[in-house]
Amino acid sequence: MREVLKSIESLPTVEIAETPDDLKVIAERTLNSREKVIYYVGSVEVLMQGYERTYDQGFYIPTRTELGIFVKMLVPDTEVMRAYQANDSGEARETRALPDDVRMDYSVMIHDDHVVFFLQDPKLYGLSIISPALAQTMKAMFQDMWRNAKKQ
Repeated sequence: MREVLKSIESLPTVEIAETPDDLKVIAERTLNSREKVIYYVGSVEVLMQGYERTYDQGFYIPTRTELGIFVKMLVPDTEVMRAYQANDSGEARETRALPDDVRMDYSVMIHDDHVVFFLQDPKLYGLSIISPALAQTMKAMFQDMWRNAKKQ
């Protein structure tokens, strides 16, 4: 059975990131985004646990901004979300609030053919899936949520 599965070209590539360095590898792949946009939905707090502030503010955000890669974020309406939103223009990002009845204890990042789930169960990890079909579906779902999100 494994040989049959290996011969199917459309199977996604899947990897699990368990260490801070693994999570950085996932983040830095977005810096090569062909589409120049990253879609992010879910808990900002989960994301903040994955990356220390010096990495995020000192390397990742400035590099992403310099490369012209824009982020669309859909996150719960919290103080952290409003702090992100206050810095949107300087960080090549637009942040919108999810509807109050949408609760997400995890987050999803989508770019190009990549879909990455960040979960804490109980330890933080990332599940990265490279699949054009899955990414296209997740982007369509994101766009529908984006149209209905609160701009504040």
